Amino acid sequence: MELALASDFGIYELSPESMDCQLKKLADSGFSHVHWCHDWDFEYLYSKWEIIQIKELLEKYHLKCKGVHASEGNTRFRVIDGQHRFLNRHRLRDSRKDITSPHEYNRLSGMELVLNRVDLAHAVGAEEIVLHMVLPYEDFEADGSFKELYWKQAFKSFDEMESYCRAKNVRIAIENIMCTPKEYQFEQFDKLFDRYSPEYMGICFDSGHSILACKECSHEFLERYYSRLVAVHLHDNKSIDMSLSTDRDGSIQQSDRHMLPFTGVIDWDRVCELIAASPYTLPLILELIIPHKTLEEEMGGLKKAKEVGEKLTRMVLSYRESGKSVNQ
Repeated sequence: MELALASDFGIYELSPESMDCQLKKLADSGFSHVHWCHDWDFEYLYSKWEIIQIKELLEKYHLKCKGVHASEGNTRFRVIDGQHRFLNRHRLRDSRKDITSPHEYNRLSGMELVLNRVDLAHAVGAEEIVLHMVLPYEDFEADGSFKELYWKQAFKSFDEMESYCRAKNVRIAIENIMCTPKEYQFEQFDKLFDRYSPEYMGICFDSGHSILACKECSHEFLERYYSRLVAVHLHDNKSIDMSLSTDRDGSIQQSDRHMLPFTGVIDWDRVCELIAASPYTLPLILELIIPHKTLEEEMGGLKKAKEVGEKLTRMVLSYRESGKSVNQ
């Protein structure tokens, strides 16, 4: 049964040897696909030679690529005064590549970064990239003109990237994130989906993030936008542990545990029912952290992940075969 796992499932280094090792573990565990998650943040650009290298590594282990995680620019994860922080309320001042930047060369550099991942996806046969679009919502609240310019620049970038993405047959999947209040994210998805067609843009539903942003309904993003579902990051989670950091967003970030499905609080029956009703193309993508102290424990964890992923796939297929409406 076909199934994908994100490439950053364990402790790894950003080296050719580590990439080879990660993909070998995936192949040896029986996964058919990888979701390329290396370099999902920061401002690193793959050279044409590195793209060929990744393609040949996938071919070496007979793996297909189910999507590429793109980067929105500089990392938002910081350690400040010894505390883990997630800087998501304001625009990052030190981001030099940002598709929403008011500075034209930085906006164009942000586009170059995103389209670099489109090039990688196209080269390895993937049909979508996943993109975080963290909203500086406190800047929105403080200055209406800031918000207006933010969306003007974002639309300008997405408008200019559309023809390139369509020519490469790669869609953009905007991911729901964990710290930004859900109302701002709903506004974001509504704006984007009103402007852009499903052939160009959709949502990546991250189940673990959804729990942290939507306490009342852990799969609310999927309930609202399943008709635009392009990608999934499936993992389980629990509630927010506020003891992890003195900073609220740092606690939320550290509560993003990427647990094995069926070990947390997600209603997987409903999630699979909604995926089944969506236009999503299998295989499913698991985005997990595999806890381990030895290689044997890690390989055992990967085997268990594959079993759980296959269970989820059977659930999706069962709902699709039943032909039931999600409202029935």
